[in-house]
Amino acid sequence: MIYVKGIVSFLSNSKLPKSKIYMKNKFVSMKVIEINQRISSTDEEQSVVITCSFTVSMDEDYICKSLEDYTGKVKPFLQKYIKSLIYRVEIQNLNYLRNSEMKSTSRMSSY
Repeated sequence: MIYVKGIVSFLSNSKLPKSKIYMKNKFVSMKVIEINQRISSTDEEQSVVITCSFTVSMDEDYICKSLEDYTGKVKPFLQKYIKSLIYRVEIQNLNYLRNSEMKSTSRMSSY
């Protein structure tokens, strides 16, 4: 498994998140850092920009020879879970996560 930690910003037309935890499941954990209100140019529809810190556990890919090869796979992976337009992904940490580390990591908070 590959462990990725970083920041993602995306547009949302839906209601504002009610808690700081935006999403948490087996593969992705996201915590809201900031919400900025903006007015969209289409039909004066209001959109917000949500910025979250995230941690991701991705499966290893035989095509990737080094950790740096996974940087291009993070945004498409996040896009599967975030149905809005992602316009910024900042990767802060990228590591291999072995089976023995997965058990201890699942008990820890990701923030």
